[in-house]
Amino acid sequence: MRALLLALALFCAWPQDAGEYVLVKKGSNEYHRPGCEAVRDTSNVVAMTRGDAESRGMKPHAACDPSKAQGDKSAAKTPDVFVAPGDKRYHRESCAKLGKPRQRLALDEAGRKYWPCPVCKPPIRKRGA
Repeated sequence: MRALLLALALFCAWPQDAGEYVLVKKGSNEYHRPGCEAVRDTSNVVAMTRGDAESRGMKPHAACDPSKAQGDKSAAKTPDVFVAPGDKRYHRESCAKLGKPRQRLALDEAGRKYWPCPVCKPPIRKRGA
């Protein structure tokens, strides 16, 4: 009975999001959520569970920590991306593959009609957005 109570106590104390996958840059003491600009280049990045990262003493990156996110999601501005006539991909403004005549679009709109550029790796629209 004592072992059952101990197991139940440990289970209840275990963070529910501990199995969430996060990204860690080698040599850093912070973990990032997928999509964070800090790990966009994907070089020297390792994936692990949030529980593993926290057990190694890592802290969440402030810019992608959901507990520090502002409560009003309607006020959050979606990023703008760019498209060129005849192109099937959307880009960051500084992308070398983006043609000169360009059009600015909200990410939500561009993500429905175009694919993200594999060169500049623009942000990706969240599903259901």
